[in-house]
Amino acid sequence: MLETSPSNGYKQTTSFFTSCRFLLPITLAVIFILGLGIRLYDLTDPPLDFHATRQLRSLLMARGLYHKWFEDPNIPDWQRQIAIEQWEGHQIIEPPIFEIIAALTYGLVGFETDWIARIWASLFWLIGGAALFLVARRLSSADGGVVALAFYIFLPFGVIASRSFQPDPLMVMWIVVSWWTFYRWYQSPSWQRAIFAGLSAGMALLTKNVSVFFLLFPFAALLLMGKGFKKTLRDPQSWVIAGLAALPLVIFTLYGLWVLELGEQFGGRFFPELLKDPSHYIKWFNEVLKIMAFPWLLGGLLGMFAFKKADQRAFVIALWFGYGLYGLLFPYHFLTHSYYHLPLIPVVGLSLASISEYIFQGIANLKPRLLHTLMILGIVSFGIFIQLWNTRILLSEDFRHEPAYWREVGETVGYDTDVVALSQDYSNRIAYYGWINALNWPGVGHFNYRELRGGKPVEFDEWFAEYSEGKDFFLVTRLKELDRQPELKDALYEGYEIYAEGPGYIVFDLRKPITP
Repeated sequence: MLETSPSNGYKQTTSFFTSCRFLLPITLAVIFILGLGIRLYDLTDPPLDFHATRQLRSLLMARGLYHKWFEDPNIPDWQRQIAIEQWEGHQIIEPPIFEIIAALTYGLVGFETDWIARIWASLFWLIGGAALFLVARRLSSADGGVVALAFYIFLPFGVIASRSFQPDPLMVMWIVVSWWTFYRWYQSPSWQRAIFAGLSAGMALLTKNVSVFFLLFPFAALLLMGKGFKKTLRDPQSWVIAGLAALPLVIFTLYGLWVLELGEQFGGRFFPELLKDPSHYIKWFNEVLKIMAFPWLLGGLLGMFAFKKADQRAFVIALWFGYGLYGLLFPYHFLTHSYYHLPLIPVVGLSLASISEYIFQGIANLKPRLLHTLMILGIVSFGIFIQLWNTRILLSEDFRHEPAYWREVGETVGYDTDVVALSQDYSNRIAYYGWINALNWPGVGHFNYRELRGGKPVEFDEWFAEYSEGKDFFLVTRLKELDRQPELKDALYEGYEIYAEGPGYIVFDLRKPITP
């Protein structure tokens, strides 16, 4: 197989996927073609299948940027104005890199549509896959690289999540690219490789600062295992990597705190009381099992100890440590936001590479070689087919009826009215498809989260007066959620006339209170 060597990169020994000249490139080509194909399946279906709140937020921001920067003669001025207002109404949490890419693409093609971001997200994930293959090959072999890549590309949760319009697919891409660039520099240091390693890590941190958990610890582990603490401190290239990695995030953080006033965005993440509850860790484990089957997880956990060299083991163990610390610092979001686990996919894939190396080493020596090669390829192809079939089923839900429905609701309410709404996805769905700039009335889940953060108890009369002041209508499209808030339901039905009513929605006229 292909084994890594710190001095010269690789040395050639027995390997299944390199035993035939064309087997490895053909395998890689098939994996990437199928990986892109399944991600583009049902391309034009609205992106409401995976964390719609987060995706719609990015769609609103990208649409606003597009209409702010480009003239689109196909839409009326009032829509352009609403789009810009919706963009400006969203607080910046992390740099809107993906949203800017989407907006510029809208300008390039001359129109705005939600499936453009899906193509970009898919390409980001595939680029990350290429980097994962390269780093897995250096840590194990070409065989391990193929298995790591196939797991990363075809895991059903990964397929669905990697199509989503949010920063996480882009972040994962930069994380894995950083692993590759850093490991190349570690094996054969040069100023050029140091700069590439620092820039790629800097882009990962800038895209989403939580990537630090998957960069700091593995990089530190390699440096300490290879150079030692004192040599690392005296190595100027190590400092250049660290400086280039930290600089973009430091600049954005200072800009965010001083100019954008984003101090509150850094709060509400750490809940130490959850860590005292043993059931929290069971829930965490169950969340991971929703992402990948237990054998994959078990294989990944065992695989981190199967790498041949101590520095390789340290690198992968540090990745798992980073994931664990990430979960301890974000315990609430680990249970409520499945995309927080996305970086675990390449970590498990990389860990599986070590076990795969041993398995395929034995397979490569079987005779007759052609027969066994065909049998193994048949088994692998069948496994990939099953994954693709299951993913296609998961992607089969159709949301194409949604935009027309929300446009109807928006037309009923009117685009020039002031609205407070108890609506799906923090009212992002009615905002994007219905062109309604509504003040969102929180659901019960938000009130529970607020209480968990230590906010003062909600006084309903005070909240309702604040939210409804100066508003024309109270739009309700979450009827079951309205039933969960009896005080709100009584206040609306007993206090105001119904302006309009249709399938799945009610509009209360706040301008016409009912006289007792």
